[in-house]
Amino acid sequence: MKLSILGLAVLSALAVTSTQAKETTLPTAEDDGIEHILVTASPFAQKLSDTPNSVFIVSEEELDLQRVVARNLSEMISNLVPGFSPSTETMSTFGQNFRGGKAIVMIDGVLISTTLRAGGRDLQSISVDVIQSIEVIKGASAMYGNGEAGAIINVITKKPTVNFEMQTRVGVEAFSDELSDAGYSVSQSFSGTTDFDLGYLLNLSGKDRGNLYDSDGNQLPGAPNSQGGMGDADEYDVLFKLEQEMDNGRFALLAHHYNIENKLHYKRTVNDENGLVEIDKSAPYTGSNPKTKLSTIQLTYDNDDVLNQQLSLSTYYSKVNVGYESDSEIVSKRSGFKAAMQWTINDTSRLAYGVEYGRDNTEQGRMRDVIVGQDVGGNLETQSQYICSVCDLTETKLSPFAQYWNQLTDDLTLQIGLRYENFEIEVPDYQRYKRGVLSEKQGDTLKYDKPLVNLGLVYRIADNTDLFASFSQGYSHADMRMLRDMPVDSVSEFADDIPATQTNYYETGLRYGADALQASLSFFYSDITDGYAYDYNVDAELVKRVAAVIVADEEIWGFEATLDYQISQAVKLGTSVSMSEGKRTNSETGVDYWMNGTRITPIKASIYGDYRFNDMASLRLQANYVGNRDKNSPESDAGYSYYESPYDGYTLVDLVTTFDTDYGRLTLGIDNLLNEDYQPLVSQMNKEVVWEQYRNQFSGYGRRLALEYSINY
Repeated sequence: MKLSILGLAVLSALAVTSTQAKETTLPTAEDDGIEHILVTASPFAQKLSDTPNSVFIVSEEELDLQRVVARNLSEMISNLVPGFSPSTETMSTFGQNFRGGKAIVMIDGVLISTTLRAGGRDLQSISVDVIQSIEVIKGASAMYGNGEAGAIINVITKKPTVNFEMQTRVGVEAFSDELSDAGYSVSQSFSGTTDFDLGYLLNLSGKDRGNLYDSDGNQLPGAPNSQGGMGDADEYDVLFKLEQEMDNGRFALLAHHYNIENKLHYKRTVNDENGLVEIDKSAPYTGSNPKTKLSTIQLTYDNDDVLNQQLSLSTYYSKVNVGYESDSEIVSKRSGFKAAMQWTINDTSRLAYGVEYGRDNTEQGRMRDVIVGQDVGGNLETQSQYICSVCDLTETKLSPFAQYWNQLTDDLTLQIGLRYENFEIEVPDYQRYKRGVLSEKQGDTLKYDKPLVNLGLVYRIADNTDLFASFSQGYSHADMRMLRDMPVDSVSEFADDIPATQTNYYETGLRYGADALQASLSFFYSDITDGYAYDYNVDAELVKRVAAVIVADEEIWGFEATLDYQISQAVKLGTSVSMSEGKRTNSETGVDYWMNGTRITPIKASIYGDYRFNDMASLRLQANYVGNRDKNSPESDAGYSYYESPYDGYTLVDLVTTFDTDYGRLTLGIDNLLNEDYQPLVSQMNKEVVWEQYRNQFSGYGRRLALEYSINY
């Protein structure tokens, strides 16, 4: 599509974006209306009201409350942010999406998602002990891009304090039916700034988790499926920061290391009576433990006056290891830099521009039994060899970008941007493994490039009310597991079957923000060309299936709404509701069919109430509801196609109470207060699948208690 035609389409179809934020409002003297929150995912912090993408800010205060009723970061985000799928209750985020698209995860602006080979552990890569806030940015921007993702999650780590401070945090957690089987956590931080304006921060944290139990008190498997779990898991996190302030700028160093290992003791079995996965204590587990390890180092330099402009430079190196029960391991090594300038042209306009470079080397493999011959009796002889399924892939990316803002009138702001996505993936010669036999595959270089635009308007229709409109584009490649089962002999023959995905985002909505009441409503629509999905539907275009993945055009739509009301100084209420739906198209027949559970989440709603008794004590009661979904018809009398079984909804209620004293804060949390018997959505995807051997479901967590004590000194 030519840019001139695209521009006309934008002007005719432009819609509004809703930007949402809670408990981070920063009013200014000259503007007592909608907030001026700063968004930092791009090289230069900008006002939220200048960002015509839907953005949700999770504050440190909110995270501190959720940490006692959620076991990992993905569950916390699901509790707080509309549009994100409920927790999988595993290590993996497989099946968790924003608006039908995957979430790309960054830590302090550095991408940690394994994009060449999706490992599903992106949100199991950092301890909440070191997080200051989280930005969830939906749609795309020239400043950071996001491919076809439904959202970017930018995790912002804590910063050095002005004065020397220490914080100690200890916790204990256990399920109400098995209080003796407890888990423990501890965190210690040191932070301050020297007389030479050198800020420093060191945070050490660790957790020793207990076993898991359902609502009937039955012990759950440490990992309910092959993706890894949270049972009897050991994890630790080390974060170190230095920040040197200078006359016109700042230099910063970040070093971060995270490690988690899910220790498994027994094999899994399926109960024939109820179809639920359970542990088999007669069969000790002897395989590899699921684990994730992330190491990152980042250097940044900012200067406020270079040729009368702002300069931002950053460079990074990271290594991610994702291990599975099969002994398969993904190893991804990344390095790159971003250089950007921001020119304040006048009082009403500014321009940010720069270039982003990245290099990613990824491999996944494990030991396999390879047939090497036959003995004299005609029996096959095998030899154990390391075989890669994704073999030494190297992606090189170079993306120039420019983003322009203009305050057209006192009430109308324009944003327009251009980003040129340009990347190539070097695929070496490799061997395909199938049933003990290796076949030679010839490598090649896959090349992708495309100019992308975004355009947005922000219109203040009243002192407390903003109207938003945006159009944006994303562009990215597929998960390269497609190469594992490539049906032809060379990558060059297969290149047309793994096209890049292009997404056009449209959004419309309204935001209201006053002292006591904040509300938002947004509607979104995505038009996706060559979207990738795990798809077994009988209406799918079967000739395009490779490794259970089918490329097809997609449409996704839905809405999100939030409401927060401060009734009095003591009482605050809030609610949110979100829904997304989507269809895929068989390009051969033109038939549309509903997208499956790996991409679409049923309607989701939450409600909370905060009550502050006095300066010391407060209480929060929250409930999260997930609805039913039954869109796809059975494939046959035997059941549904893979990932298309109907969902049964459920409601989980949590309670959090805090006590602030002169000697620290005590927080008590009760997760699943009503001891609801349920199955997480990811467990229900195949509960009625046609292949009975894959109907492996698992129960959700029962009532869990967590007690935490923290003190700053």
